[in-house]
Amino acid sequence: MDIEQLLFQSLELLGLGMGSVFIILSLLIIIINLIAKLVPQIEPAPAPAPAAISSSTNTEHIAAIQSAVHQYRRDHQAKP
Repeated sequence: MDIEQLLFQSLELLGLGMGSVFIILSLLIIIINLIAKLVPQIEPAPAPAPAAISSSTNTEHIAAIQSAVHQYRRDHQAKP
């Protein structure tokens, strides 16, 4: 085989590969658009109301988090 035959064969394979990918992706887009038109859109359910949280529990959590952050900073700032 000479170089011209190899180049022609490679261009045929290139066209076949890229053409098949283009056709498959085009069909995929068409199918997705058809399904989107056929299937009715479902509205999301309304979000449930947030549960009531007692302020004492919230305050205790905030205090615990602040304590942990201060301890972490104190321990890691002391090391060079």
